[in-house]
Amino acid sequence: MPDGRVIVSILVFAISIVYLPDVGHGFVKDDFGWVAKSHIASWSDVQAAFGAPSGFFRPAVSLSFGLNRSMCGTWPLCYGITNFGLLIGCAIGVGFLGRALALPAWGAVLASAIWMFNWHGINMAVLWISGRTALLLVLFATFGAAAFVKRRWLTSAFLIFAAMLSKEEAVLLPPILIGWSIIDARLRKAPVLTRTTLGFAAASAILGSVYYVLRAQSGAYTPSTAPPFYRFSFTFPRFFANAPEYLDRSATFAAAVVVLFLIICRPRTMTVARSSRSILWFGAIWWIGALAITVFLPARSSLYACLPAIGAAFVAATVIVECWSFVTPIRRRNAVIAGLAVPFLLWPVYHARNRVSVREAELSARTLHELQRVALAHGPGFAVVLVDDRSGRPSLDNSFGTGLQEAVDLMVTPRIMVWTDPPPADAALTNWKPPTHVDLTLTLKNGEFTQ
Repeated sequence: MPDGRVIVSILVFAISIVYLPDVGHGFVKDDFGWVAKSHIASWSDVQAAFGAPSGFFRPAVSLSFGLNRSMCGTWPLCYGITNFGLLIGCAIGVGFLGRALALPAWGAVLASAIWMFNWHGINMAVLWISGRTALLLVLFATFGAAAFVKRRWLTSAFLIFAAMLSKEEAVLLPPILIGWSIIDARLRKAPVLTRTTLGFAAASAILGSVYYVLRAQSGAYTPSTAPPFYRFSFTFPRFFANAPEYLDRSATFAAAVVVLFLIICRPRTMTVARSSRSILWFGAIWWIGALAITVFLPARSSLYACLPAIGAAFVAATVIVECWSFVTPIRRRNAVIAGLAVPFLLWPVYHARNRVSVREAELSARTLHELQRVALAHGPGFAVVLVDDRSGRPSLDNSFGTGLQEAVDLMVTPRIMVWTDPPPADAALTNWKPPTHVDLTLTLKNGEFTQ
């Protein structure tokens, strides 16, 4: 095996060239709301983060945006680099969890790489600044799970609590971890009810109660008050519509890595050690539990694949680790070379997928620059209608949705009034109203504005 530091350095370089050139080109849609409503100048601002300014109870996300705004103002690149830093932190968390589960060091790095280079979900989490909800969820979830495996149950409970404060799927992490610990104990023929399990269960119950109390007081969406696309639909049609999509988004890349390994290495056989069976169970339970809520939502998002993809990564890494001792040295070398080459060979795929998000962000930035020019020329209260071009992507609807006026209020001085024609696709779900008068009409065509 090559030096581990060399391998890690190559992987970090590869993920850097995949994402760093494309982060922070502009704010898009929900980004403006998060930035506008998240600022930390006093203790009352910290308390306000425990409200639900976005409609969701995600105070950890609000605080992260508040810290970004304190350091960077409204400079998108700073927020984008923060998201990339969170991605690296998540990859480290996956590696820590792999080591806690007794994967060898190289196997933990492999699991981390499989998760990090998955083109589903990760690119959205990094390039869409609001996608840091998924990154913070994964960051706290992985380190919290690692603490649980290492029997640091109190630390684990607080980290899982932080994950809950980042995204709603985290509420299922305690049963996921406790369920796995029971199976692991049976595999080891050890007592099921240990101090770690009982302590974690008690601490999670207390902190979970705190979470639900805080959430109830925040005014956040509930299953009955959420917009239609965020309301649960516990039906077989909904499950069978979503399950194949999330199977693809969370596990296809991991499965492809295993297939590539088998083609290159052709191991003579495979045995599964007891410790490895425990990791396989962990991956399976994690994958199923992480999708147990989102698979019943009408809204389908690649961000929902980020958490379950960890389970798929551990299953794939464990299969490769178990086969490794049955592979000849020459084929091992070939496998390492191929594995390190794959991210670079796939760069055109990553670039093509990233380009969609980058173009939306760039259109957002150009639009706000044009509106800033108009505001300086005509003064406050000026009313502008932007005629959208929906014939291709990106459009103003892709870049702003129903948040154009919120974006202008945040980024443009003095304040002007702005609308789009036709109205945003989701206008019926908001209080969007057409203008009473128009001072200027700007038409978007081929990404540029004309009067």
